[in-house]
Amino acid sequence: MNPLALDLNEQLSKSNPEIADMLSDLGKLMYYPKGILSQSAEAKSTKYNATIGMATYKNSKMYADTLNGVFSNLDPDEIFPYAPPQGIEPLRDLWQQKMLKENPDLNVADMTRPIVTNALTHGLSIVADMFIDSGDTILLPTHNWGNYKLVYSTRHSADIETYDIFDDAGHFTTENLVATLENYTKDKVVLILNYPNNPTGYTPTTDEVKTIVSAIKSLAERGTNVIALIDDAYYGLFYEDVYTQSLFTALTNLHLDNLLPIRLDGATKEFFAWGLRVGFISFGVSNETTKQVLEAKVKGLIRSNISSGPMPSQSAVKYVLEHADTFEKEIQKNIDTLQARYEVTKAVVYDTRYAPYWKAYDFNSGYFMALKVHGVDPEQLRLHLINEYSIGIIALNDTDIRIAFSCVEKDDIPHVFDSIAKAIADLQK
Repeated sequence: MNPLALDLNEQLSKSNPEIADMLSDLGKLMYYPKGILSQSAEAKSTKYNATIGMATYKNSKMYADTLNGVFSNLDPDEIFPYAPPQGIEPLRDLWQQKMLKENPDLNVADMTRPIVTNALTHGLSIVADMFIDSGDTILLPTHNWGNYKLVYSTRHSADIETYDIFDDAGHFTTENLVATLENYTKDKVVLILNYPNNPTGYTPTTDEVKTIVSAIKSLAERGTNVIALIDDAYYGLFYEDVYTQSLFTALTNLHLDNLLPIRLDGATKEFFAWGLRVGFISFGVSNETTKQVLEAKVKGLIRSNISSGPMPSQSAVKYVLEHADTFEKEIQKNIDTLQARYEVTKAVVYDTRYAPYWKAYDFNSGYFMALKVHGVDPEQLRLHLINEYSIGIIALNDTDIRIAFSCVEKDDIPHVFDSIAKAIADLQK
């Protein structure tokens, strides 16, 4: 049991033992992780808050004008009624058209129509409810989003195994994933592939994707049932020459009966619409009966959990998809802003004068980048940066920190990293 859960249980036993006795097994296991959200809360008052997975300007969140003004263009029937559990039907079709446009190698016959989820975490939970039993194995890169553990390990008692995606020099590598899959002997595995990666901001190149797909194919052909869960939360935020289609496309095109590609994506990051909570789940299958069964089961899970997602936000996403010409230009403007920040970040972090303080992990996309800091504890560094430099960053583990350049103005980025170096120097003394 997680130490945080143990502490909560002990507190409840002292304050109200009767309620402590009422907890279910899951209730006893549940805790609120001291991860990104709690660290972000502590950094809320800093001048430079590079913690949270959003994109900002100095005085506002980044957004698109068309989406900001959309509700005055909606009819009451597009706002106030219940949405169906599977989501608004025209929205499902529009999102599928978007997927096909962005993934030209994907055939519409080889996928289910996207089903609307309450953003991506809800999709992760649906996959867990539908496919994960106690003791099942979840394969994750060592650098992964902390919420996977809460969803799959704490809630569903899955075993999480990790592999490194960076070598000792901080460069991306597929070697450890390939070796892990080559040596895998169980009859079932859930493989979570999240690119652009949170927390490191890396997306594989076309050649690296070929290697990843080939290793997964080999595992499936040896008889292992493979659920390949593609977390595309940051899809489209690419700043270099990378594989710009979804891994869902490459894996779906393998057409293997015992390989199930599942894609989770949504408006959250792609449309700079974090609070709307509109996501999608799609399955890479071609058999019509299989499609119908999977949809019915997902609808049942949604109905028995949140009943349905919110109608206003679904209608808003539908509206901007119907007005794509204007909206896509607004989104591209935001992406261009992030790319400019990325380019400054990349120029700064690899400056040789910072070599005594950190090693950067490869990054080329998304909101974030990560550093392996030298000679200091990341949590102590995080608190020192808040208290002495008014800068918020995320402490990832015993060696690494994450910086969200999406939340820092381009002209402020050199100051932020120079201050991080000074803070490391303070603690190295």
